[in-house]
Amino acid sequence: MVGFQIIFFIFFAFIIFLSASRYIKNENSPIISTKAQLIKKKRDVYTNTDSNGVMTTNETLILKFELDTGSELKFTVGVRVFRNIPEHEWGTLTFQGTRFLKFESVSGVVEK
Repeated sequence: MVGFQIIFFIFFAFIIFLSASRYIKNENSPIISTKAQLIKKKRDVYTNTDSNGVMTTNETLILKFELDTGSELKFTVGVRVFRNIPEHEWGTLTFQGTRFLKFESVSGVVEK
């Protein structure tokens, strides 16, 4: 029983460390605005059934942009951002590290 608690604590501490590291890296990254095209919208749906037969579903919404330099970036976003940017739309993408901040195009401005 004590071994399980130690493993759980180490696992939990590792997750906190990874989250804090990502947050600090994003905070220290410059805010960049560049021309980009939304090339793909993707929904990842995960379904889990627990031992009582209760089913839960989680959805991750991903936007994949191609920059005018040819490189590609992916961002996990919320439903409002996901719905409001048309696929294949060109505009100005603003981001900080791995964080989507804003996309401005002829369709309008969509902010986080």
